[in-house]
Amino acid sequence: MNEQYAVMITEFPLFQGFTLDGARMLLDCGEVKEFSPGEVLIKEGDSPTFVLLVLTGKLQVFVERQGRDLVLTDAAPGMILGELAVLCGIPRSASVRASEKSVVLQWSAAAFRSLLLRDAFLSQRIFRESLRTLIEKERSLIDSLIRSHGGTQQNE
Repeated sequence: MNEQYAVMITEFPLFQGFTLDGARMLLDCGEVKEFSPGEVLIKEGDSPTFVLLVLTGKLQVFVERQGRDLVLTDAAPGMILGELAVLCGIPRSASVRASEKSVVLQWSAAAFRSLLLRDAFLSQRIFRESLRTLIEKERSLIDSLIRSHGGTQQNE
């Protein structure tokens, strides 16, 4: 089964150019785990002890506010989750649950950092995607704030 996942990894945009041997190395550094719909993989506020690569299925990233779950995004195959908390050493900023049957590759925090140190090319890609995601979230937040204020500025 891991061979099938190795082939999948080489087809993800984030790992474009990886060989099957490179994908096998990524698999060997982590653990493949399956989750059923509704299962929580990451809980907001928890310590950052691992990073996930979505292999199959779909995960939902959400926060709970005022007793309601607010969905921030859906994570599809090829996406990495939890890397910023691990790299920054901060608690999880959101929760993640399987919205359908899903398979992930889970790397411990130490294994993930080791992968980044070993492969500058991979590090650059992961940092680029992480920063791009942060910038998109910032823009979305700014747009939301502007909309909530009716698009007008108030002078104080």
